[in-house]
Amino acid sequence: MHTQNPGPVLADLLLQLQNFSNNGDIYLNVNRSNGKPDTMNPEHHKNIVGINELGLPGFLKRLGIRGMTLDSQCDTFSLSGLDAIAFDQNISVKRWRDIRNDQLIAALQGLFKHCRTIAFGDWANVSDASDLWMGLLRDVIKPLKKKDLDFIFYLGDPAKMLFFQVDEILDIISDFSYTGKVTFFLDEPEAIKLWKVLNGEQEDDSHKTYMPDDLKRKYFSIFKTMSIYCLAIYSFTDVMVFTEDQQFVLARQKADHSIELAEDARDNFVAGHSSGLLMQMDITHCIALGLAVFVTMGENNNTTNQQDLIAYLEHWIADLEKPENKLLYQS
Repeated sequence: MHTQNPGPVLADLLLQLQNFSNNGDIYLNVNRSNGKPDTMNPEHHKNIVGINELGLPGFLKRLGIRGMTLDSQCDTFSLSGLDAIAFDQNISVKRWRDIRNDQLIAALQGLFKHCRTIAFGDWANVSDASDLWMGLLRDVIKPLKKKDLDFIFYLGDPAKMLFFQVDEILDIISDFSYTGKVTFFLDEPEAIKLWKVLNGEQEDDSHKTYMPDDLKRKYFSIFKTMSIYCLAIYSFTDVMVFTEDQQFVLARQKADHSIELAEDARDNFVAGHSSGLLMQMDITHCIALGLAVFVTMGENNNTTNQQDLIAYLEHWIADLEKPENKLLYQS
């Protein structure tokens, strides 16, 4: 497992951002309200990468979706009507069978046929997530017969759930691979807890320190348990990436503790990572862009533009040029 030098990746990101020309694609952000002016004029707001941004419809939020990217052919007027088609706003989403109907499926398929990426929330924190996501896959996504979708999943704390529930969601996440590429993100504590759940270990030594090679073996065993494109585990200092073609460690800059643990930290990372997927970047560039967006948004209290992102990338590159850091990536 090699250590990836982030310098060339960041330099390439800078070049792509500076030359990026928005072709009308849209990012649906869970943290933005979906007001009528935005829906009628999707160019009203551009996100930090420069992509048109709208609020995510409330119904999709309640299905446990945290972000989506749509191609420029999507009829944005349909977004404002989705909530009204879906169900009474006073009724909480429970099981998929309770909300499933022909009109809803037709509306969702009309939206999802223009979808490029779908990012889901923390599974452990979404009520009945396994049932809802399996229903969404079976009745909406699979019938579209698309094979080019990108899916992003987060687990949340697996220790809160029973073994059979954890085992079931890993199978469901793997099932999404039939319609595209699945990237599964875990932070280091979640990954260790998941390994323990899968291997029947008790959570009574949560403060135990593991050696890097031991962690790599544990993470790789999780990856081989699933049928997915990529498993990525991040800590405060790096991201370990596992695919069938490559395994590498991408060093990252340490962020302030409050930024790392902010309520919207994962949403901001997903916005950057999804934007990279929309721009057809590879996994390394997507993760690097996600990291840069989440820190930049955190440092600027979410009031940012593309120039702030470029400034952060330039600062990161300059930091890598320091003599003590350059030695880390010399062969």
